[in-house]
Amino acid sequence: MPLKDTIIGSYTPKMARQNCRDASLACFDQCDVIFCEGWLCVVRVIKNSPTESVYIMMPRKRALWSENDLVSAVQAVRRGILSTYRAAERYKVPRRTIRNHLQTGSLKKTLGRKSILSDDQEADLVSRIIRFAEVGLPVTPRILRRLVYKFCELNKVKHNFNQNAGVAGKDWFKAFMKRHPEISRRKAQFINPARAQKLNKFIVNDHFKKLNEIYDNLDLQSHPERIYNMDEKGCRLTIHHKQTVLAKKGAKRVHLQSSEHAESVTIAGCVNALGTAIPPMIIFKGKRLKPELYDNLPPGSLVEKSAKGYMTNELFKEFLKHLARYKSAGKSLLIFDGAACHLDLTIVEVADSLDISLYCLPSNTTHELQPLDKAVYRSFEHHWDAEVLSFMEQNPDKRLTKARFNVILSNVWSKCMTHNNITSGFKTTGLYPLNPQAIPETAFAPSLLTEVPGLVVDTVDKENSQPRISPKPITPRPSTSTAQEERIDSRVNRPSGTFYRMVYGSSSSDDEEDQVPLALVKRTAFQQLMPTPAKNIEKTQNVRRKAINYRGTPVIKDLFDKNKKEKKIRKRSTLKERHDKQNDAIWYCHACEEDKMEDMRACSNCGKWYHEECVGLTVNDIDNFECPDGC
Repeated sequence: MPLKDTIIGSYTPKMARQNCRDASLACFDQCDVIFCEGWLCVVRVIKNSPTESVYIMMPRKRALWSENDLVSAVQAVRRGILSTYRAAERYKVPRRTIRNHLQTGSLKKTLGRKSILSDDQEADLVSRIIRFAEVGLPVTPRILRRLVYKFCELNKVKHNFNQNAGVAGKDWFKAFMKRHPEISRRKAQFINPARAQKLNKFIVNDHFKKLNEIYDNLDLQSHPERIYNMDEKGCRLTIHHKQTVLAKKGAKRVHLQSSEHAESVTIAGCVNALGTAIPPMIIFKGKRLKPELYDNLPPGSLVEKSAKGYMTNELFKEFLKHLARYKSAGKSLLIFDGAACHLDLTIVEVADSLDISLYCLPSNTTHELQPLDKAVYRSFEHHWDAEVLSFMEQNPDKRLTKARFNVILSNVWSKCMTHNNITSGFKTTGLYPLNPQAIPETAFAPSLLTEVPGLVVDTVDKENSQPRISPKPITPRPSTSTAQEERIDSRVNRPSGTFYRMVYGSSSSDDEEDQVPLALVKRTAFQQLMPTPAKNIEKTQNVRRKAINYRGTPVIKDLFDKNKKEKKIRKRSTLKERHDKQNDAIWYCHACEEDKMEDMRACSNCGKWYHEECVGLTVNDIDNFECPDGC
């Protein structure tokens, strides 16, 4: 049916654009603009003849002029060369736009309504959002909208936000994100509080200092082929991550059949700084190994078993012997994490016999300091899921078992153990070339929240590259440096009603003794509203013994001898405390339940003590005594 003078009704610009697509403008012969005013533009599209036409309302493109045209027009009017009418006609800039910019003095091209917060305030807010994300307490969109509303109320900023909900609008948030592309929505990864605390500059600097000494002693600076890193990877016989699939729009139940509690297989990988990987060690769960478990593995792989499918002390010794068959000639260094199965005196003896030196990384820092964790194993699960999905597609009636695991592992291993992945892992962790600066400053930011109050890092020892600690809080000097503000901001007291208390339900210490005068520090409005939170250090009565790898340490025999001595000293002190407690309570009678100093007799069966008078005994009664009520 031909279109004859059909007029599309009063639509919004969004609906008009949709109508333009529905009309298929490309198939028409001619387009004429009938009317154009403001944002509205009426177009007549002719097909074959004027009688067959359609009138389409569509939005008009705004601000086709550039910022240079605006600057030229405003300057010409200021100098009296042109009037506003002539300038608008010559430079194609609306006269009212020229007049408004003449009044404000701004020469920046802007469209739409003015934002509620000024440019400086939004830049300040962006810096605080980035800072909170660095320290491990990122701001959610809902919290940000609530925070902006509170800021406008406190600073008397005119706004049109919802008074009842007490939050900024969703439209404001969308416009804010569009104005600041450096901020994006991300899914946050969880970080253990112990990892946030241990990855600090003191621990990391000590780690690199010890590695530097080891590299010099073993002459490893020019021999990267003798620097090895090993780590275990638990691989579940199923898909590791949720997959993006296709389903009906709006469907609430979309399932992918896969085992939720699949069996795990441990893979012990080892690489050197030159980019070479040795064959892996595969540890299956079970008491015996079937012949098919040796098939279709990467060439040279070592297959072992354990009761739970995990690495043990004995298996780690076998791994060292496996490494000795493939390692380069000369004294080699093996870097690993502080798992309990890696730290034993017998392991050191085996490593010494194989010409291998051992170094244990600091605890809870492997996510930044271990090459395999940082680069290689990061891509392992991605390639693993792809291969498992391919297996499920080709074999829908088969289950992924330990025998079929080998085929998938062979394909995945060659994809993740590439030369580029291995060398980039050593480079980003600073192990080779040895570079303490490879760990970025943002990696240390979460540890600021766990620093002990009163221990302020004020200067840096250039010779040792380690911070010097002052025993008392240091009064800050007036400074506009961001680093200075953040250093003070993480230790000052927070007034009541701050962002940290509002969002996370608690605040920093309320002791007035530790307060630093805020008047001495130049802080912006959002820094006052969003100070970097300082968590309280909870003191426990029982202080836990520090692990052997509390700091990075070479694993040698003396390390375990020292640990034995410390255990003996702790055992003696514990026995002494028990003996003192027993001596204090030795006059307690189980008959009268009183603690008084009188002649006592112990039961020959259970050892309970009784006053002789309470149980009717005398000095002459020397026979074995038993509890009167029975033991």
